Amino acid sequence: MLHKFLSTLAVGLALMIGSVHGHSWIACTDYLEENGADWNPDLCRAFPRDGHRFVPKTGLFGRDTGYDYHPNENTPCKTMPSATAYNKEHPMAVYYPGQKIILAHPTKNHVADVRCTNKFIPDNLNKIYRSGKLDTPQPTKDPKLSEFRSNQVFDLGISPFGNDISDERTRTYPKTGFQNAPKFCDNPDKALATYTMILPAMSPGRYTFMWAWGFNSVQDLYSTCWEVDIVASKAARDQVLRDREPSTSDPDGEGTVTPAIPVTPGRRSTVAANAVDGMWNTWGSWQTCSRPCGGGIQRRIRRCNNPQPRNNGAPCVGSRVETRACNTQECSPTSMTDIDLTAKWNTGANGQINLQTPRPSGDWRVVVRFPCSAERINFWNAIEDGRIPSETRQLGEYWLIQPEPWMQDKAYIGFSAEFPSCIGELEESNIVTEIRLL
Repeated sequence: MLHKFLSTLAVGLALMIGSVHGHSWIACTDYLEENGADWNPDLCRAFPRDGHRFVPKTGLFGRDTGYDYHPNENTPCKTMPSATAYNKEHPMAVYYPGQKIILAHPTKNHVADVRCTNKFIPDNLNKIYRSGKLDTPQPTKDPKLSEFRSNQVFDLGISPFGNDISDERTRTYPKTGFQNAPKFCDNPDKALATYTMILPAMSPGRYTFMWAWGFNSVQDLYSTCWEVDIVASKAARDQVLRDREPSTSDPDGEGTVTPAIPVTPGRRSTVAANAVDGMWNTWGSWQTCSRPCGGGIQRRIRRCNNPQPRNNGAPCVGSRVETRACNTQECSPTSMTDIDLTAKWNTGANGQINLQTPRPSGDWRVVVRFPCSAERINFWNAIEDGRIPSETRQLGEYWLIQPEPWMQDKAYIGFSAEFPSCIGELEESNIVTEIRLL
């Protein structure tokens, strides 16, 4: 792993920071909430290529599935185009020139916000590129990376970071670039972030779009690809969406969605003689619970298609989404008693927390409790979970997560710390470690 050193901080301290391994991907290619704070799968109208495999609508948002990808000249996209890249629940995008388009992606800890990370998390390039107009509805290969990059659709800007940026600016939203995530500190690994772009004039037809994100530099690229049908107008786009039965509203303003015009049951104006009012179909099955324990949410949906409204008929009245609590049982900790102090001196110690094999499935954190709070502590092969309450940390408890794949390959989490107030109590038998499911 390459390293670089950042120094000369405003407070005069020297800070060493590694060239961080980044990863993320586009999870939704037509989201219905601008500057949104919480992921809602029912607001996603279109998905990237092979989204049903890597970013399934019913899955946990931000879960690592291997969808992050470093493009190269001959293979710019994670997967090749295919007839099975989209399905009914994960449809292809359809845009029209002038449309405001929201793209959604998980933060994966890559936001500079001094409340839970630091101001040095980089963001160096965010752009949307496209292929030429495809000469077949079902392409079998992608153009080269350089061909994509010669056809820029939109520059999404970059987020502010670095020593010259004020602390206040890092915690102010919305932001340009990758780091536009108002609730980042609630869940740094899996928070929702969004981009906003206006589609420029384009000739109708089918294209392949590519999102390119430069993390450490403009050369350190990640990509996600998806096919798009460009149509001539909003009316043409809305007809496609009506056939699929999602909302035809577009994002409007700061975190809002343009609502449908309300219709009072039994009262309509200018009703066609052959108008058909919408009626709800039966509820679908409950989706997978969002958490294995500790209280999750299940959703189910119904569709206004039994029949769907036609010829100025009234829309269905009521909600198309129903939720309920699930897996409310407390998460049981998995004990981890294998900890080694590898060095100890009169004010502190080095050590390692040996991780179990195999690791638990699902999302989890390591909790370590020392006899007292450290005056200074550094961890490696893991990072501190920013969701820990400050009062918990002051009691000597630390929450650790391994968001990067290279971290998850390590057999232990290392630490080096100063404990001048309780060095006499710092023994392996007095340090408690455990894995807790999230």
